[in-house]
Amino acid sequence: MSILWITPQLGTAPALLVQPDHELNIVDVRDLVDKAGNRAESVRKKIDAGCAFLREGKKVVVCCDYGISRSNAVAVGILALYESIPFEAALRRVLDSTGGKEIKIAPLQAVRLALGQDRKKSSREKPNLLVTGGNGTLGKPTILKLKERFAVVGPDRAELDLRTGSANLNLLVGENNIDCIVHLANPRVFTSNIALGDTLTMLRNVLDVCTAHRLKLIYLSGWEVYSGYRSTCLRADESIPLFPKGPYAETKYLCELLIEHCRRTQDLDCAMLRSGPVYGVGSDKPKFIYNFIDKIKRSQTIKTHRYANGLPALDLLYIDDLVDAIARAVDNDFAGNLNIGTGILTPTRRVAEMLRDLLYGQNEIDSALIEGDSACIAMDAGRAELEIGWKATVALEDGLRRIVSHLNTAGT
Repeated sequence: MSILWITPQLGTAPALLVQPDHELNIVDVRDLVDKAGNRAESVRKKIDAGCAFLREGKKVVVCCDYGISRSNAVAVGILALYESIPFEAALRRVLDSTGGKEIKIAPLQAVRLALGQDRKKSSREKPNLLVTGGNGTLGKPTILKLKERFAVVGPDRAELDLRTGSANLNLLVGENNIDCIVHLANPRVFTSNIALGDTLTMLRNVLDVCTAHRLKLIYLSGWEVYSGYRSTCLRADESIPLFPKGPYAETKYLCELLIEHCRRTQDLDCAMLRSGPVYGVGSDKPKFIYNFIDKIKRSQTIKTHRYANGLPALDLLYIDDLVDAIARAVDNDFAGNLNIGTGILTPTRRVAEMLRDLLYGQNEIDSALIEGDSACIAMDAGRAELEIGWKATVALEDGLRRIVSHLNTAGT
């Protein structure tokens, strides 16, 4: 029999793989649905039945079709009621014992309601935050900034792998009384077709938790959602229709569609920030900056690009400015979309010249011809300044100087 034992007396299993006997009592939850809609009184009857068996000293197995979601959710309720422990403590025990990561939020919420332990929306003046991707290039400085004013939880990938389900995130939200999630996590390789599916799965799990608990979401999108425009200089405000090109841009586009759907259908509270390409100390992106620095130090010719529509140009945003925008979005009631950038386009050739000057190089700069067009998108941050008081403060030359200084200090 495929029984996963949570305690010596309480387990879960697929219904068709378990037969009751004089030692084993079944709580069959297949008549509950694996989504929203279960009535609290119906769930409570299942919980009470399991507890009654346990009080009689009998073994109990909670069964659904696959022994994954409904059965584990009801087992959480039985354990919490029988041992008189908080919902989160029981959920932690079930997750640790069964290894299950895919207990759906809706059945869990029904169990919580049946136990009378429904989470109330916080009235705290300053929200408690959870940052996904907290160990990433952007996550680390974001957490440091947010910790100046808020209580912040930043689980690493070992603690929270959003690809495997929403149960662990749901648990962390309950254990830490979270009010707002800042979702920065991405797959390690995020530009492939496989990453598209992983990224949407991760976001879907975050959205499930946010909508179930009425949490605010801060989501980071990017300028790439406009990358399909063939323009030498497009100033993009929030009214410009999205037009992505390539796997990563299309992934962000689909994420935005999913968020918009949840706004309309589930009243999701979300501030979405679309940033220009981010650079700065602590990041190894964009790669071309570091490739230019390497060429300069080796006294080699720097190769830039020239497309059919001219030199590529980017609205480069220093990482500290983006972190400041995230912090302001957290500390503000704004819900909607904001474009974040300097509004200034700089050709990559000009970046090469600035780095060469900062490093006192004498390198030749050449251009490789590339077929096709380049999207040159300047992010219009006028609405961000109006709504959350944000404006970029780090000029590109100053940002590049910080990178060069850091690399010189580090000896690289």
